Amino acid sequence: MTQINFDFGHPSADGVAVLAGELVHVVPTGRFKVGKRIVVRDSFDVRLSETGTATVDVTPTDNTFAYEVTVGESPDVWRFVRCVQVPDSSTPVAFADLVDVDASTLAPAPNSGTALTYLLASSLQEAQAMSKANPGQMVFYPEGRAKTVASQILEDLTDARAVVEAQSAVAAKAANAAQAASDAAHAASAQVTAVSDSITESKMAVESHANEALTAIDEAVKSVQDKASDVTVEDKAETPGESTPDATEKADTTDAASDGSQEA
Repeated sequence: MTQINFDFGHPSADGVAVLAGELVHVVPTGRFKVGKRIVVRDSFDVRLSETGTATVDVTPTDNTFAYEVTVGESPDVWRFVRCVQVPDSSTPVAFADLVDVDASTLAPAPNSGTALTYLLASSLQEAQAMSKANPGQMVFYPEGRAKTVASQILEDLTDARAVVEAQSAVAAKAANAAQAASDAAHAASAQVTAVSDSITESKMAVESHANEALTAIDEAVKSVQDKASDVTVEDKAETPGESTPDATEKADTTDAASDGSQEA
């Protein structure tokens, strides 16, 4: 179901006054179906409140029927009839916003029954101003001016496209330069890492050779010390068995004296 809000007024010395208490008569243009139920062509009435408003809930229309709405009971000059479509809406719809249709064909009524009017302008700017001031009317302006404006718009778009392309090229060049710089930085970092690793390996090799050299020197010193210790021990062992020089020399002297005595 769609909720329709009625809101009516009438002219007065103070402007527009509410149209209170008047009757609104609603009748479908033909029978229709709601699911498996056939709804016959019957009418219902609703009376406007003291504020000139009323609300009804009706079945949305389709291409088989519409609603004929009559406002006012007495045949006054303001009494009118509208044949309207009702959309399927979950929110309330104003009666003034419904689309008028032809009662026999159910096709939308052109211009809601009003005569087509239009305005003429001498330029696009004037046409825009007139259209803004008269939203319900068509505004025409010379075709030649339209071509000129269209050409200018096309030229502006072309220039804008060229600017965008140029800016895009500059941005792409900058991106490529940044990428090259990043690659160079990565390469330099890799070289620094390689040199650092090489220096570390060389340092480890030097330290290893130095340790080996120190170990060899320590072993050589120890060997020399061991050999020197052995020689000292041997020397000490041979000292007690040696003859005394005084006794030998004395024996030799005695023998020489004896021989000499005999020779004399």
